[in-house]
Amino acid sequence: MVPLQDVVDFCDKLLSVNEFRDYDRAHNGLQIENSGTIWKIAAAVDGSIGSMEAAIGCGANLLIVHHGLFWDNHIALVGRNYRKFQVPLAHDLAVYAAHLPLDCHGEIGNNASLLRLLSLKKCGEVIEKRHDFPMPVGDGGGIGRKSFSAKVLEHFPKAISMEYGPDSIGRVLVCSGGGGSSIASLQMIDFDTVITGEAPQHFFNFAVENGLNAYICGHHATEVFGVKNLAAAAAEKFSLPWQFIDDSCPL
Repeated sequence: MVPLQDVVDFCDKLLSVNEFRDYDRAHNGLQIENSGTIWKIAAAVDGSIGSMEAAIGCGANLLIVHHGLFWDNHIALVGRNYRKFQVPLAHDLAVYAAHLPLDCHGEIGNNASLLRLLSLKKCGEVIEKRHDFPMPVGDGGGIGRKSFSAKVLEHFPKAISMEYGPDSIGRVLVCSGGGGSSIASLQMIDFDTVITGEAPQHFFNFAVENGLNAYICGHHATEVFGVKNLAAAAAEKFSLPWQFIDDSCPL
């Protein structure tokens, strides 16, 4: 067994959570503590009731998630919110969450993982102004759009393709999860292709009017990587077993 605080300190330092400006209502770091020791880590994209129950069911007593339990300034512990806290507290399950720090980490983050998955070497980045987080740009190397699209669909078979850009892929902007909103707010365009998880309706016009190839791969599907990598890193550091909880979210 390993002290909970040792695992928390390792994750906080690795992700630099205390130096990161996230959404105002997000809370990065330990969200629920347990009695103080860890013997198995579980990882999931969402801190949902189902994910917590699955973590307990597989014998874990620390759950690392990307989307944590706190997204409102004030919450009443009734109904679903009561169950969200009753389940981990009743089973001594600690919950650790990392949102934007886990998207943006240069090695284990979701965006860095997407670059590796699609064999894209980072060649630049674009800064999202509201929260000062970097969105990496990968070098497409002039690969044909048909071949690139096939690679995307191999990994994300439910991806939505909007191909209004060049036939050869040059610079690919990558932003996991709900990155379509941030991308569509950009005023300067220095890329011809976009990989993201989710996008609002007006993103369609953004892609058409800027002549972009865009692949909308699923919010959940593009954010499974970071929690897996963080759990694996912590497990290796402290010689603990770990397991990924897949709730098969289709969105």
